[in-house]
Amino acid sequence: MRPTWVSVDLSAVAHNVAALRRSVGDTELCAVVKADGYGHGAPAVAAAAVEAGATWLAVALVEEAAELRTAGVSAPVLVLSEPRPDEMAEVVALGGVRPTLYTDAGIDAFAAAVAASGVRDVPVHLKVDTGMHRVGVHMDAAVAAARHVLDAGLRLEGVFSHCSIADEPWDPFTDRQVERFDAVLADLSAAGIEPPVVHLANTAATLTRPDTHRSLVRVGIGVYGVSPGPAVDDACRTLGLCQAMTVRSEVTHLQVIGPGEGVGYGHRWVSGHTTRLATVPMGYADGLARAWGLGGEALIGGRRRPLRGVVSMDALVVEVDDDVALGDEVVLLGRQGDDEIGAAEVADAIGLIPWEVLCSLSARPPRRYPQAPTTGG
Repeated sequence: MRPTWVSVDLSAVAHNVAALRRSVGDTELCAVVKADGYGHGAPAVAAAAVEAGATWLAVALVEEAAELRTAGVSAPVLVLSEPRPDEMAEVVALGGVRPTLYTDAGIDAFAAAVAASGVRDVPVHLKVDTGMHRVGVHMDAAVAAARHVLDAGLRLEGVFSHCSIADEPWDPFTDRQVERFDAVLADLSAAGIEPPVVHLANTAATLTRPDTHRSLVRVGIGVYGVSPGPAVDDACRTLGLCQAMTVRSEVTHLQVIGPGEGVGYGHRWVSGHTTRLATVPMGYADGLARAWGLGGEALIGGRRRPLRGVVSMDALVVEVDDDVALGDEVVLLGRQGDDEIGAAEVADAIGLIPWEVLCSLSARPPRRYPQAPTTGG
């Protein structure tokens, strides 16, 4: 069996969720488990998050919501973008899955699916665009969209928006988004519409902007113990967030090369002296960025070792000393001994962001869970 896998510490997920939940007081917490739980495995992470106090889950796609239901996760699930019209019947059938709506066509399609199902009192959430400009109804049209939802026989359970620059707490645009969101809420209230679930904060805003908490916060990367940015690092450390993922493999080949010898495709690294190299059977087919080999490090024997040459499809190369042997564990992300390689560190070294480092890991390296939760939530 190939000695390469991704280990996910569900106790770390539970710890992070519990710490974040305590930090927001009476506000509910929604754990974002889209993109297969940021590469950690959505069903397992969802179950651990719910056990630890998350009362909501969020995904990006209807099929992601379906995966959670198939796995026995019963907590409320919010689909963060409006499903296509031909997906609306599946949303209804899944039960307890809330679609995000923001277009007339989407509202009508979901209302038709609900009517055809015979189910009553089906909740939905309305997304308002306060400046991110990806999806959502324009602020000026929010009241009309909310009325459309109600006139279509649906229950407007929630209204939300999304912070685009909260990981830079000094940027005044978050203030403008809060002001715009509050103006929309005031307009809705004046029209007699007051959804009980109101949410705006992502991980960064949850940690740095208490004024964004409202009745619910949506926490994504913080669930996995990774900071959303350097300006939020101190807040993450204060809460004691722990990185949940370890990417590990083993040394499968050792060799010594002379000075002037190149390593890997394109010889992007050339030795300046006699060098001992270890080959590790993990590559970009497993989701490691090709450039990881040009700036990344690995932990072997509790010590940092530099990667050499670009990452290949199935292998990478590490410069090592004589104390490294065949079969030694190699950690590319996570803790070994007293040291830890963090997702943000890897991202900085190779020009990515932590989300890419986590989400880019492919399904080829299996996920293993040393501690599995006992219930599905």
